[in-house]
Amino acid sequence: MNRRRDFAVRTVLGMILGGVLVGCETYGKADWKARLGHYTWDQAIEELGPPESEARTSDGSRVADWILSRSRTYSTAVRGPLFWSWSGQDITTTAENHLLLTFDAQGRLKAWKRIYK
Repeated sequence: MNRRRDFAVRTVLGMILGGVLVGCETYGKADWKARLGHYTWDQAIEELGPPESEARTSDGSRVADWILSRSRTYSTAVRGPLFWSWSGQDITTTAENHLLLTFDAQGRLKAWKRIYK
């Protein structure tokens, strides 16, 4: 009986560890500077999915915007000087994290920018 339980525990821990290790590789941490000149539009669509918006320029370049993380609002209670007293709440809003990629007419990455709105 203990063998079965040990096996189950090891399996679950292995799956959790594997998920953490796989989850650490995200496009938010990509080295965009190293991708300049050879990363393509098709690779971007495959990796990031369809962009939130895109536009073509007069020279044939394509500028696309991906939202990496949405804005969030957090609310925390603020206690007063006494344990049971309440003095209000503190509200915090995070910025949206955008990735702006510019591709040349041949579809190769020529510029990138991270924007927080």
